[in-house]
Amino acid sequence: MLAIAPMTEDAKVILLLCGRLGSDRAATQLNQGEYNAIARWIAGQRLRPSDLVRGEVLDNAAVGANIDRDRLGGLLARGVQLAFAVEAWNRSGIWLTCRSDDDYPTRLKMHLRDQAPPILFGAGDRGLLAGGGLAVVGSRNVDDIGSRAAREAAEWCAHHEMLVVSGGARGVDTDAMVGSLEAGGRAVGILADGLLRRTVSRDARHWIAEGKLLLLSPNHPEAGFSVGTAMGRNKLIYAMADFGLVISADAKKGGTWAGAVEELRREQARPIFVRVGLSTPKGNSMLIELGAKPFPRTRSGEGPLQLLTELSQAGTGGGTRSQLTLFESVEQASSPPANGRVPSVETPAVESRGTALGAQAPGLYEVVLPLVLAAFAQARSVQSVASQLDVSQVQLNAWIKRALADGRLKRLAKPVRYMANRD
Repeated sequence: MLAIAPMTEDAKVILLLCGRLGSDRAATQLNQGEYNAIARWIAGQRLRPSDLVRGEVLDNAAVGANIDRDRLGGLLARGVQLAFAVEAWNRSGIWLTCRSDDDYPTRLKMHLRDQAPPILFGAGDRGLLAGGGLAVVGSRNVDDIGSRAAREAAEWCAHHEMLVVSGGARGVDTDAMVGSLEAGGRAVGILADGLLRRTVSRDARHWIAEGKLLLLSPNHPEAGFSVGTAMGRNKLIYAMADFGLVISADAKKGGTWAGAVEELRREQARPIFVRVGLSTPKGNSMLIELGAKPFPRTRSGEGPLQLLTELSQAGTGGGTRSQLTLFESVEQASSPPANGRVPSVETPAVESRGTALGAQAPGLYEVVLPLVLAAFAQARSVQSVASQLDVSQVQLNAWIKRALADGRLKRLAKPVRYMANRD
């Protein structure tokens, strides 16, 4: 079991004010809004949370935050309950960090500001609190194709030493976290409930001992599941990562949809990518209309940080036709084959059929040219555009060659890139 660092005096005070300790029901803990009022007053006075144990400071804080002084005093008087609770958590390998602590995730404070939870309970390597990487989210009842997509994305991250962040629930969350861990990567699970139960499970103990897994929760370690806590932790998942990936989202309902929409509407939102394909839920395409971007399936050996950063900055805003993969756009623009079967972008055979499809379909170049030119609105590499359009580099190079001959594209050197010719 990893050694548990001692709590800071500030953390003790915050836990006394906001935490549930054992079966104590003598006073109602501060909610986040109330704690924020206290925190703003403390900051304005250039004090620390630990200064609240001084009577005159507590008196003034109660007035400044408009919170009953006796209530605050009662919460701070729970020292015995605090000692017993912390000892029990530590025996199970659970520690906590508070917003005033140096190792509290900076990402949460910067991205969420006063929505960042006052307390985070954790189990695992505190070094993973730095976060970053790819947040992978989706339905608990995901189908086999979605489950495989979650694992493949997580394995891609693991092979390039990128952290995977998820929610720890069954379905997509578990697929992504296990996919990363089994591929030699690292994962952060932000739980809505059951941190204590998960921490003592055999699989979690193994990965925690290896320093590969960090479990976090803003809720009491023994808290049960509720829709409210599940919805509330979604913003933490995105805030801990560099990018988000939605594997499957029901249209206009459920936690995955609500969390993604909340993040897309946030100022300085994390870039959110969405799995695309004919078997994906309607909610996935609707998220693209709201500003998410298609997740690349053809990755050409590029690392996720480089490729996702490039795609995030490509300026292909939501709701445009170029947000669809190339084959989905072609399928919408043309009639189905004579046998009635439409090629699925979910099957590996799509890429190998790319050249044959281009040779056999009359007028296909004219159909795809607007998509290719839109993708090359800025100078970009073949690899990144092939990933966005979900087409093989061989096929894309064939279209580039023809567009160069037509004067629709121009070639840039050092490094080699292509750009739509506006002359």
